[in-house]
This record gives sequence, structure tokens and C-alpha cells, in this order.
Amino acid sequence: MRYLVTGGGGFLGSELVTELAKSSKNEVYVFDNYLYGYPEKLSQRQTIKDIIVGNLKDYHAVSAAMEKVKPDVVIHLATHMTRPESVGDFRACATVNYLGTANLIDCCLRDATKPKRIVFGSTESVKNPHSHHGISKLAAEGLLESICPLAGIELVILRFSEIYGVSKAQHPHSLPNFLIDNMVSGQSVAVFDVDKQKDYIHISDAVRACKLAASKRIDSVVKVDIGTGEPVVTKDLIEKLRGLVDFGGEFKYLSHASVRVESSVADPAPAKQLLGFECKADLDKELLKLVTKRRKDLV
Repeated sequence: MRYLVTGGGGFLGSELVTELAKSSKNEVYVFDNYLYGYPEKLSQRQTIKDIIVGNLKDYHAVSAAMEKVKPDVVIHLATHMTRPESVGDFRACATVNYLGTANLIDCCLRDATKPKRIVFGSTESVKNPHSHHGISKLAAEGLLESICPLAGIELVILRFSEIYGVSKAQHPHSLPNFLIDNMVSGQSVAVFDVDKQKDYIHISDAVRACKLAASKRIDSVVKVDIGTGEPVVTKDLIEKLRGLVDFGGEFKYLSHASVRVESSVADPAPAKQLLGFECKADLDKELLKLVTKRRKDLV
């Protein structure tokens, strides 16, 4: 199977690429702008055929990558991230998440480069979007859903809960990673709306969901939540991590009318039914592993 993974150098992408590359039956190509640096050890496997440096905003770069790879499956993970408590850059979100997806799907429509399937890494925040990230990802979902069936391209949309864990491309976008990095470094932390409930999925489960989405027999379009279905109150997560890190610094619990953080918990039933996917990782065990690893890296 020939894969093109956009965002293949990122937090989830670098772990997925490494996993796909373990099979000698696969050819894996990475398309990424490496905004957060080059992932350690990503290119050492022979089944990773090329590391293409490019930006989704650049139509010609996307077109050249598709012409070169002619993938069977595109796994589209490239994204512009904004934390929900940050105003962020809505133009960058729109340009990368929507226009970048438009560039990609347009390049997938040519007979010579048309993939059999697109797997789109979306987010739970599309369900009740207030952040620029959620709004732009929802728009990208709608674009893919309108075009792919007409083009005869199978589509799997994965609405990921917040992904945490250790990655070759470590950067603290998820709340657990963000909290642990700040606690281990002894920095004060401010968090909004700590009474909200969230769902957290370990990166190993997210990788497995992508692999199933790329290979499972499906109808034309599948759209599913990828999460545990188990709510975690943000304040409880903070207290859990405070104990694991032995953090004695200051926490500020904030709330502001301009910052809208919504509770969101996955419905895991459709993913189980349609993809045969269930989360396996244990939150407490994986948080401890993450604390241990980050303490080694940062202290």
C-alpha cells in the first residue's frame, strides 16, 4: 500500500508514519512543513520512501507531491492548531485547515493521482465549534463530504478527542502534555473552565485508529468519534498530575466570557461498529509514563 501522510512529521503523524513503515508491504511518503522541527529517527526505515518538505497552503507543492507519490491512501493529518483558551490566528487556521484541504482534494481529483481513500484527522471540537480550529476543521469536513463521494474516493473522518502521550515530535498542544511540561519545568499554570469534562485518547490508540481507517472495508463515507467515551473533569486531571509530578507551583483557575471551553466526550460506539476500533490504553499508566519521560527530557 502506498501512503501519503500530510503532517507526517507532526505529533501524531510521526508516530503513525513509524508504525506504517514497519510493514515491508507499505511505501510511506511524508508531506510536512516541519514547523515544529524534524522528528528524531523518522527517516531510518527503508519503507519511508521520501520526506517531502512543503506547505498545504502552496497548491503547487501539494500538486507536485501528489504527482510524485500517486498514493493509494492519503492520510490527512496536517493542521493548524490553536489552544481553546487562546484567540489564536483565525486566518492561519482558515488557510491551513480549509484552503489547505481544498488544495489537497483538488489534487486528488486527477485520474493519474486519484487515491482510493482519504482519511481525515478531524477533531471533537467540530461538534460545538467556538475555536477557530474547530470552525475551520468543520468546514474542511463539509468540503470532503461534498466532493469525495462524487469523485469515487472513499472517505473516513476521524473526530479525535484530545491526544496525549510521548511522540518523536514532542510539542505540548494537548492539555495533558501542556500541563506536564509546565509542571515538570516548575512554571505557574493558568487553565480556563476547569469544571468542564473532556475525553483523552493516548497516541498509540490514535495511531491504531488511523491504520484501521486506512484499511478497513467501508461504505463510501464514514465519520466517527475516536475517544474513550470516559469523561475527565479538567480540575481532576490537574490534581492527578499534581500528585504524579509532585508540583508545588501555582495554579490559576480562570474563567472569562470571551473564552468558551465546552465539555466534550466521544461516543465510541460508531467507531467500534464501523472500524472495529476501541481504545486500549490506561490513562493513569500512560500519564505516569509521560511524566517520567518528560522529566527526563526537561529537567
